[in-house]
Amino acid sequence: MNKMRSNSDETEYVRKSFTQLVEGDSELAAIRREHSRLSPKERSAAAQWSYDASMADFMFGKALAQIGREGLGPARWPCGYVALAMDPDYAPALLTVASIEYQLGRVAEALKLSLRLLELPPATEDLVVIIDKAGDFLLDQEDWSNAHDLYAAACQRLPQVPLFHSGLGYCLAKLGRRTEAVDAHRRAVDLEPRSHLWLNDLGFSLMETRQYAEALPVLEQAAVLAPPDYVLAKNNLARLRSMLARAGRSRRDH
Repeated sequence: MNKMRSNSDETEYVRKSFTQLVEGDSELAAIRREHSRLSPKERSAAAQWSYDASMADFMFGKALAQIGREGLGPARWPCGYVALAMDPDYAPALLTVASIEYQLGRVAEALKLSLRLLELPPATEDLVVIIDKAGDFLLDQEDWSNAHDLYAAACQRLPQVPLFHSGLGYCLAKLGRRTEAVDAHRRAVDLEPRSHLWLNDLGFSLMETRQYAEALPVLEQAAVLAPPDYVLAKNNLARLRSMLARAGRSRRDH
């Protein structure tokens, strides 16, 4: 994600949203008009080239700055702006511009762009990954409510994707809606029953709702299926077994 400039270096995109700029700025508006005449495939190709170039320039400038060398100078637009002007359906640019809008405090505009991802054709390249990155960005901001709305909409749009049900379950738990979180994690497991990730999430969610008897076999299966470098399921299982052992000793003592 791009870092915002300081107030002393305020530029037009800091004052106006992308939607305002693409309609009112002569440069971006001309880019939008010019590329609207192209086929969807041509627009996408042009947007990809622009996006990749802007990201490369950004990283090159950052590398030069780290070694004390003068870079290329600040670009007029942040990464993704020109690409999104070229193609309003270019998913990586939608994600990037949405994150910038959010960092600038325009949360409603950011969510509008993020939800636009859900209107794209399901065959869009890397769409599931990009939608999940939009959700992860909101989770990083601890914006549980808006992350919930995004994942809930994603579950409606692409109900066959377990990753979205898992994300929704995480948000529901953070919002204190733990029973609903269990249901969301169950749906993820139903879609991919042998995933150690979804089984671990379900097991932990069951633990949070004190459904220990059901959580135990779920976490045992997660631990068996997990690769050696995934220790979360094993740790959760060990924690649950310790809790059950303490509860058993307490009952015997009484």
